[in-house]
Amino acid sequence: MIVLESVSKRFGAKTVVDQVSFTVNPGEVLGFLGPNGAGKTTTLRMISGYTTATSGRVTVAGYDMVTQHTIAARKIGYLPERPPLYDTLDVAAYLKFAAKVKAVPRRHIADELDRVVVACRLEAVFRQEIFKLSKGYRQRVGLAQALLGKPEILLLDEPTIGLDPTQIQETRDVIRAFGETHTVMLSTHILQEVTQICHRVAIIDRGRLLAIDTPAGLQQTVEQTHVVTLNVAVPGGQTDTSAQALASELLEVDGVETVHIEPSADTANQLVATCQVALKDGIEAAIARTVVPRWDLHQLARQHPTLENIFMHYVGQPVAESVA
Repeated sequence: MIVLESVSKRFGAKTVVDQVSFTVNPGEVLGFLGPNGAGKTTTLRMISGYTTATSGRVTVAGYDMVTQHTIAARKIGYLPERPPLYDTLDVAAYLKFAAKVKAVPRRHIADELDRVVVACRLEAVFRQEIFKLSKGYRQRVGLAQALLGKPEILLLDEPTIGLDPTQIQETRDVIRAFGETHTVMLSTHILQEVTQICHRVAIIDRGRLLAIDTPAGLQQTVEQTHVVTLNVAVPGGQTDTSAQALASELLEVDGVETVHIEPSADTANQLVATCQVALKDGIEAAIARTVVPRWDLHQLARQHPTLENIFMHYVGQPVAESVA
């Protein structure tokens, strides 16, 4: 339903999207995960036809977004980062206007409004002027207009931003239900969004696509980034010298790839070592055998990959967690 082939977007000398290629299949929910400024919004704008690619090709439902944009746009429901609302209208008038713009037949407009209002939980504000609405309700009105006309493809840019926990869950339910029979692509920097809704995850940073797979597939891909953490007491209280010595000894262990050491925030004269390790049986025991003769080992634990540390593995920085 969505195909990007070596798509790039440049603004002057700045490359915002760089040689991105991927597909989104019918009935699939694809999460577009990345930090702010990664190129998510620009990519969605090119898919929606809001802007054109500098190079490469974007097709939607088989239509080229440069030469056949008008036909393709009829198949897309789009919620931009800032919902396209008219503050002087009430919710009912705005949605009726949006339905007419989308060429919903006049005889079906009332039913369509009922459908999206119920789906987005807008009954309580249906007759209110948009300028009076909270940010959460404004976001839901934007989602309602995207759903009008029963589009085959739904493009959502940060769809739950500004919502309270209950509204977030309700919005996710709407997206999940729509994705059972349609194609959905949503950009987000919230991990829970992709783990709860999406069939596949694409990770983007600085305009480049770093990985695309199912959450489980990404975990398998970076199995080698398992983490072992250990707490050790510092002999004589000399943390700087001890940290260097401990790091050197841990790096000698077969399978330990990187070591990061910092003083314990909870206990004086203790160090916390975080080791990126290969997927290898017995590596915890090997670490313990190395440490115990010289150090007082207080704790050793192994952490398996989560979507968060997978993201950090690719991007090098944490991604935000939702409050819900």
